[in-house]
Amino acid sequence: MTPRLRLLLAGGLLAALPLRAAGPQVQANAPILNFSLPSFNAQGFRTMLVRGREAVVASKTEARLRDMTLTVFSGDAAARVETVFVSPAATVRLDERVVFGEESVRVVNDRFELLGNDWRYEHDARRILIRNGARVVFQTEIRDLLR
Repeated sequence: MTPRLRLLLAGGLLAALPLRAAGPQVQANAPILNFSLPSFNAQGFRTMLVRGREAVVASKTEARLRDMTLTVFSGDAAARVETVFVSPAATVRLDERVVFGEESVRVVNDRFELLGNDWRYEHDARRILIRNGARVVFQTEIRDLLR
C-alpha cells in the first residue's frame, strides 16, 4: 500500500467516525483581525455596521473590539449614514444590540458632535449614554433641536 493510499484511507476512517456533541469544542484564542459585523432590519436594509481592527470573542453574544468604528444607517433603501462612533476599545453585545466602552468615544452626525468616556449605545432605543466627561458641540440651532 502506498503512503498516499494509507493517508486517504486514514482520512476516510476519521471522517466516518461520529462526532460527539458533548466532546471538546474549538475556541479561537487569537484575535480576529479586521472584524466586521453588519446588522439588518426586517426589510433587509442595513441599520448598523460594527468594525474593529481586531476582536476577541468573549462568548456567543459578546465581542471585545480594538479601534472600533460603529456606523448607524437610516435602515431604508437610501442607506444614508446617520451617525458614526469611534472608540479605541468597545464591547459589542449582540443579544442586546448594545455597544459600550470605558475608554473615549467620539460620536458624529449632522446635528452634533459628542465626546466622552464610559459610554453606552443602545441601538433599538437609539440612545447614547455618556457617564464621564461629556462634551457636545451642536451643529444646529438649539431651538430647532428641542422641537
